[in-house]
Amino acid sequence: MAAHPHAPPIDPARSEDIRTTVNTTGPLGLFFAVNAWLSRICLKFAVLGTLLIVAAVLYQIFGRYVLNDSPAWTEIFALVVILYVTCFAAAVGVRDGRHIGMDSLLNLAPPAFRLAGEIIVYLGMIVFGLSMAYSGAELAVEMAPYINAGLPISQAWSYVPLAAGGLLIALFAVERIIAAVLNIKVIPSWH
Repeated sequence: MAAHPHAPPIDPARSEDIRTTVNTTGPLGLFFAVNAWLSRICLKFAVLGTLLIVAAVLYQIFGRYVLNDSPAWTEIFALVVILYVTCFAAAVGVRDGRHIGMDSLLNLAPPAFRLAGEIIVYLGMIVFGLSMAYSGAELAVEMAPYINAGLPISQAWSYVPLAAGGLLIALFAVERIIAAVLNIKVIPSWH
């Protein structure tokens, strides 16, 4: 029977009938809670980073057209910060199931086939995330002695988000596999 059209929506995180990452207890519940916390932190860093990029670009425009003295550091700053924004937001996208995917065929498939397809996709994300983390860490170590020309920081800071984002992508993909196998609904970070 359908709910009354004017009834308040049921919050799936609070429903006792649906097992979610919010209402799961024990060590698995702790794992889900830590991942949700990490995801919210990543989301907040991504939003803060976006605001910092906007401020740096506006300062660049002000310096160029009003002061006629363009600051040299704003462009490289925006480029470095966008790497953090992108990598952290991508990790959140994996956890929240907002990644780009071709699931229209999987939605029509039988449940067992759909589960197998989901697991294969997330295993691919784990491989990708770990490869990204390894390569990013290796590049960060190799580039550590070099200083950016426009911004006096090590070039390693441009590769740290690849390593961190890759690890988070892999971690959140593991969470998605566990949730899929145990039929647990992952509650999005921004919920």
